[in-house]
Amino acid sequence: MNNLKLFKRQSVNELATFYSFLIGFLIAIFIGSIILLIQDKNPFDTFSLMLRLSVGSVNSLSSSLNKAIPLILAGLGISIINSVKLWNIGAEGQIFLGAIAVNFVYINSQINNPTIHIFVLLIAGFIGGAICILIPAITKVAFGVNEIITTLLTNYIVIGITIYLINGPWKDPNSLNFPAAAYVGEEVFLPTIFGKLSFGFLICIFFTILAHYLKNKSVFGFEMRIAGGSAMTAVYAGINAKQKAFLAMLIGGGFAGLAGAIELLSQTHRVSTGISQGFGYTAIIVAAITGMRPLGIFLVGSLFGALSIGGSVIQTIGVSTYIADIIQASTLFGALIIQFFFNYQIRRVEND
Repeated sequence: MNNLKLFKRQSVNELATFYSFLIGFLIAIFIGSIILLIQDKNPFDTFSLMLRLSVGSVNSLSSSLNKAIPLILAGLGISIINSVKLWNIGAEGQIFLGAIAVNFVYINSQINNPTIHIFVLLIAGFIGGAICILIPAITKVAFGVNEIITTLLTNYIVIGITIYLINGPWKDPNSLNFPAAAYVGEEVFLPTIFGKLSFGFLICIFFTILAHYLKNKSVFGFEMRIAGGSAMTAVYAGINAKQKAFLAMLIGGGFAGLAGAIELLSQTHRVSTGISQGFGYTAIIVAAITGMRPLGIFLVGSLFGALSIGGSVIQTIGVSTYIADIIQASTLFGALIIQFFFNYQIRRVEND
C-alpha cells in the first residue's frame, strides 16, 4: 500500500521568497476582487484608485513612505530577533514605549541645539524599545519562558501605561479633554525631504542597510545564526547562545522603539493611543512574508505603506477601509502556503 509523506527539499530556489510573495499578493488581489464584486464595486476601478491615491503624486507617495517607516523598522527588529530563532510579538508595545521615552526625555531636558536634541530623542526612542523587551529577554535566557507570550503580554502593559500617562500626568490641558500628551516643540520636528516625506525615511534606509550587514555580513550575525540553529554547535564553537539571544532581543526591540520615536517626531508630534495604528502587528506580516530578509522587509514594508494609504482613502467611494487589511492578511497566508511547497515536496512511498 502506498502512502503520501512529506520530505524537505535538498535545495530551494534563491528567488523562492520573492515568488512566494508575488503569488501570495496575486491571490490576495483575487480574494479582494471577489469581496469588491460582492459589494457591487468594480475591482479594477477600486484598485486603480488605490494606486493613484497612494503613489500618484508627490504628496501621496510621501504619505505612503511615511506610513512604511514604522512597518520597516519594526519588521527589521523582528527579523534580527528571529536570527536566533525567537519571535517578537511585542513590537507594538515597543513602538509605544519608544515614543514614551522620547516624550520623557523631551520634557526633562534642556538642549539648545535642535540637531543634537533630535539625535538624543532618537536614541531615547531606541533605548525605550530595548527597555520594553528587557523583561521578556531576561525571562527567556534565564528561565526559558516562552518569548511569544511575554512579548505579547508586554504590549498590553505598555499600552495601559500610555493610557495612564495621557489621562493623568502628561495630559494636555489644551486638548479639550481629549486624552493626549502635549505636543513637542517644532524645533524637534524631523525635517522633510520632499513633499511630506520625513527625514525618518533616510534613517529607515540606513537602518535597513545596518540590519542587512548585521545579519548577513558581520561576525555577530554569524554567531546569532549558529546560536539559533543548534545549542550544541554553539557550545562547540565557543559561542554563548544565551548572550547572543539577549543582545538580539534588545537590538530588535530598539529598532521598534526607534520607529515610535520617528512616528512621534515626524507625524503625531505627541504621545497618544494613536501613536501606532497596529504597526507592530503588521510588521510581523511584513517580516514573515519576506523570510526575515532586511532588503525584502524594506520593499514589502513600502508596499504595505502604500496599501494602507490607498485603503484609507477608498472609503470616499463607499468601499470599506478593511479591504487593505484583507489584502495584507491574504498576502501573508498565500505567501506562506506557496513557500511551504517551495521548501517541501510530497512523495508516494510504499509500506514495508
